[in-house]
Amino acid sequence: MPSHTSRRRFLAAVGAAATASLAGCVDSADELDGDLGDGAPVPDDATTDWPLPHFDAQATSYNPNPVGPTEKPTARWNVEGGWPTGRIAVVGDTAYVPLAESLRALDTASGEERWRVGERTDTDTNYGSPQFTSPAVVDDTVYVGTADRRGLLALDAETGEERWRWVPGDRTDVRTPAVPADDGVAVGTDDGLVAVLDFETGDPIWTFEVFGEVSKLAFPFNSLYVGTTGGEVYNLYDGRGLWRRKLGGSIEALAVQGSNGVYAGTFGGGVYRLSGGAHTGRTRWRAEDGPTAHGALALADGIVVGTDLARARGLDHRTGEVRWEIAGDFGAPPAASGSVAYLGGEDGVVAANLDGGVGVGDARFGAKRWSVSVEGTPTTGVSVADGALFFATQGDKNAESRIYAME
Repeated sequence: MPSHTSRRRFLAAVGAAATASLAGCVDSADELDGDLGDGAPVPDDATTDWPLPHFDAQATSYNPNPVGPTEKPTARWNVEGGWPTGRIAVVGDTAYVPLAESLRALDTASGEERWRVGERTDTDTNYGSPQFTSPAVVDDTVYVGTADRRGLLALDAETGEERWRWVPGDRTDVRTPAVPADDGVAVGTDDGLVAVLDFETGDPIWTFEVFGEVSKLAFPFNSLYVGTTGGEVYNLYDGRGLWRRKLGGSIEALAVQGSNGVYAGTFGGGVYRLSGGAHTGRTRWRAEDGPTAHGALALADGIVVGTDLARARGLDHRTGEVRWEIAGDFGAPPAASGSVAYLGGEDGVVAANLDGGVGVGDARFGAKRWSVSVEGTPTTGVSVADGALFFATQGDKNAESRIYAME
């Protein structure tokens, strides 16, 4: 098993990408347009993986390097799937696909299945299907939560063999996707327990109790942000509470911008930017009519991208003002790579220009770049990796559930 030092290097590598993506945020977003646009080379040391639920531990859902398709893609492959329950993780030549009944490892080139887990055993006390969360892949281990009281599973990334599991209680589920945090993996439960577990053993390093079900986690290098369905945001350090804020609705998304604060998307209460530094936790701005933010926000090149069932919007990171908008039923969390945002919903997958298209200043037109129809609806968002988009679709009476790689 790799050392904690190697895991710190992993966090630093992915975190460096996030830092690069936000390094220009102190300047005008307009000045950043095109820095990593169409045709820009991908640096040799850039990651082309999507290893965590929302790309990095900060949950930015953004790789600043242009590793996704910029033109309308076609299918590299698509295979039969099941009910999707989380965003796909992609590391190296393997895509880890969370479904209601199983977690599947597929070859990124062919879609061929390498292994799957999910079947019940005599030793499991299960209640319904696992409904696997979005997996977090750190070094050679996959960390994935369940909704059938199996707790958090640590699986060998190559074989799917279980290394350990953490079960917080007989009547508790781990529905919140895990994120790496310092020397452990951070998890949250539906009865308000937050824990950081040792990577190798699953033993708790520290725990903290919040009020209500844990809905979101994000870790910006030194402290853990926690969102709850009760509408509260906590900032925790080494098992201690630093601050706590009550917002205007259930926390649907958290994303962190270094030391400059945290962005929170709520159900019915808009999108908030909360301060870091000396004014920690205070509201910098609130976009009351902001998108509901299904599952995640994307912090990309000075733009905060959010989606809901009526539209996708790009908000200015400094003010919360709308820079661009695309009408549509976008019930999936957004992702972004280079100069492109990728949106999922009833119309399939839509690509948008992060800068909002053509125009001067905040008057922008033509944000939509292309759209592609697929069988079923991509409800859990796309992952941008290996020059392709990976996603699973939810079927209905007219379409079956599928798993796609499009390039």
